[in-house]
Amino acid sequence: MMKKRRKSILLLATMGVFLINGCGAKEEVQEIPSEAFVNEKQETQTTQMPPVKEVKYMDIAHVFKPYEQAVEISLQMPEDWNYTLWDVEEESPDWGYSVKVQGREDAIFSIFGQHGTLTAADSSNGPESFQTSQGLTGQYFWDEYTLDDGNPAIQGTIIFDTELLAGFYGVSFNMPKSIYSENKDIIDKVFQSISIKEAQ
Repeated sequence: MMKKRRKSILLLATMGVFLINGCGAKEEVQEIPSEAFVNEKQETQTTQMPPVKEVKYMDIAHVFKPYEQAVEISLQMPEDWNYTLWDVEEESPDWGYSVKVQGREDAIFSIFGQHGTLTAADSSNGPESFQTSQGLTGQYFWDEYTLDDGNPAIQGTIIFDTELLAGFYGVSFNMPKSIYSENKDIIDKVFQSISIKEAQ
């Protein structure tokens, strides 16, 4: 009699564990859509609310020496974005920063100087006047095109009217249009913060 009772208790305990695990799995399945909805809601909020308030910026500045002339290029960018600095080298015609929007490989802009004259002859939109908060002026050109995966993308160039002895300066960017639209206010703020000046 005792053996039978033990077996039935064991069986009930095993079934209980199975049922608890089963219920847990069901709950997880039910939670997935609601989590996805919450994420969608948050994304919608970030596009509607000004992201500038939520973003922490860091200052970046570096003195480059093209033609033995010292030129400082500085800007502000979000702390969680990545950037690469490339300095003046004899075999390299340009110098500056390459910034990955949200750390993405497919969404990059460059702030740079180069030995040769900058042009944006291939662009179908522009020029439009552009001015940074530091008073640096330039001309803005852009194009929209379709990526290989069928998604729209945007590329653009700003050519600054610098009167520096050391080279010509500008900005170029290329990224999926969805990333550009999502980060437009932040990108504009970064571009507005650019300063290019002669240094000691």
